[in-house]
Amino acid sequence: MQSGTERSEIEKALESMIGTLEDSDPRQRAYGYTEDVVFVMPGAPVVRGREEMLKRLESAAIMWSVTITPLTIEGTYNLAWADGLFTCMMDPTESNPGQRVAMRFLMVWRKESDGVWRIACGVLSADPSAK
Repeated sequence: MQSGTERSEIEKALESMIGTLEDSDPRQRAYGYTEDVVFVMPGAPVVRGREEMLKRLESAAIMWSVTITPLTIEGTYNLAWADGLFTCMMDPTESNPGQRVAMRFLMVWRKESDGVWRIACGVLSADPSAK
């Protein structure tokens, strides 16, 4: 990482995202993303923007036991990225009986004018090593 961005800032942002993702309030979960977020995950349409993210989260299953394990963290000043492993348990829904989810992630973080690091771009993909 280059000067101006401390690795510990991104590690803290990743850690705080766990609580955000486990929050039952979809507005709090959406606040972890930038206004112009782009988010891609298997089996779902691409999300463009925080408002669209909020709509998706309002009907999403609640997650618990979230882990975010970064394998790489890089950044400079107000932009950083991390990739690694994401796991969680999800509440049952009509299409999901409740199960452990394990995926790979790539997150691009942007430090916004209020000093908060938020996800500007996120990609989740199947983790072939997950059993």
